[in-house]
Amino acid sequence: MFEGVVLVVYGWKSVEPGTLSWVFPSLTAAVCAAHAMTNAVEWAIVTSSSVCAKMDCVTDLATLRAIGGVLLEQTA
Repeated sequence: MFEGVVLVVYGWKSVEPGTLSWVFPSLTAAVCAAHAMTNAVEWAIVTSSSVCAKMDCVTDLATLRAIGGVLLEQTA
């Protein structure tokens, strides 16, 4: 069952508020949001499945990459 996605922004180009995340109903909505945030330069869109719910998705991106939980990522 699809439960949406989580957009995690962890790199910024001027003001750096730290790592922030938001839940979106679809990959398309999360990509649109990431592109709308022109200050966001490093971000990942991860699954919000029960696997992700059992770990800290915001800080455990390396594990999510290893198990295929990162759907899309932009790095600087």
